[in-house]
Amino acid sequence: MVIGIDASRANRPNKTGTEWYSYHLIKQLAAIDRHNHYILYSNKPLEPGLAELCQQYSNFKSKVLNWPFSRFWTLGRLTLEMIVRPPDVLFVPAHVLPLLSRAKLVNTIHDVGFMAFPNLYGRHAARYLRWSTKWALAKAQRLIAISEFTKQEIQRYFSADWSKIKVVYNGYDSSFYKPESEPNHDQRILADYNIEQPYLLYIGRLENKKNMVGLLNGFRQYCQDQPRSRLKLVLAGQRSADFAQVSNLLSDPILAKRCVELGWTPMTALPSLLRQAQAFVFPSWYEGFGMPILEAMASGTPVLSSNTGSLPEIGGEAVLYFDPANPVDLAAKIEVVIKNNDLRQRLIKAGLKRAAGFSWTKTAQATLKILQEAHAAQ
Repeated sequence: MVIGIDASRANRPNKTGTEWYSYHLIKQLAAIDRHNHYILYSNKPLEPGLAELCQQYSNFKSKVLNWPFSRFWTLGRLTLEMIVRPPDVLFVPAHVLPLLSRAKLVNTIHDVGFMAFPNLYGRHAARYLRWSTKWALAKAQRLIAISEFTKQEIQRYFSADWSKIKVVYNGYDSSFYKPESEPNHDQRILADYNIEQPYLLYIGRLENKKNMVGLLNGFRQYCQDQPRSRLKLVLAGQRSADFAQVSNLLSDPILAKRCVELGWTPMTALPSLLRQAQAFVFPSWYEGFGMPILEAMASGTPVLSSNTGSLPEIGGEAVLYFDPANPVDLAAKIEVVIKNNDLRQRLIKAGLKRAAGFSWTKTAQATLKILQEAHAAQ
């Protein structure tokens, strides 16, 4: 079987959730499958990491599909390739399907937050996401949902053949996110970023979809309740287009002294930041999976998370949950995780055990089975 993969998202130099999903899944498919042949389609030459797969494994090759425009590569150039020179199966792990295809199609749907919270998306973005999801549901032989919650949300908002939607959990990089580190390495990372302990850590875009206003209001409430506390809040992530409200809060006299904004932070620094944090806090309104809480648990860091979306499904009993709409609840949970060392140790132990149940190898094995099913589908 020849399996084509849209590697355009995995090939981006600065990756976030869906790009990392694509990247790690491609890497693990290469590690476990010597039988099938793979074509990695991209709009530019592959970056190191993916390029080496095509040198290391004889059943992997790269194909750059040049396109003169900055947009619509999938709908234009990849569509043309799927008509003229199709593989047996095309897997699109993090984007829209081609308009036409002679290959069997498999697509991953990460979430449908644009349906649950349309006000958090631009009008055109929400319209495009609705269309692309409907298109995938209509045209794909198989679809992957990254959690039971995501599958249920697809069922809630769309009509589809539910038998072709399979749940496959994400994994994490266990060689990277782990409790142990080289001596003094973590301290050097803190020094590089001029971060003083103790601190809470948030990783993700600074945007309304991630409930940054709720996080800052909850932390402000904690600072008011605990005026002698030296705890700071470190924010590791890019600003979004709707950053103005967050910026106004960060200029608040209480928060201005207690919040540290790092901007986009390279992956190489994240495990060190996680390991030395008092806790990782994730206030998101809606997640299809919630990879950051998995990475935090794997790093041996206590996790505070909102009790919405897929997060309780992924965190299980290893996470301390709060109501994302209630800053007082968040402040109280911050206080208890900081002061109660027995609770901290229970969360750390439970988090490590919980994280051990997830891996990219499991994700790749389940995905390969689905690709084979799609190939056999009528």
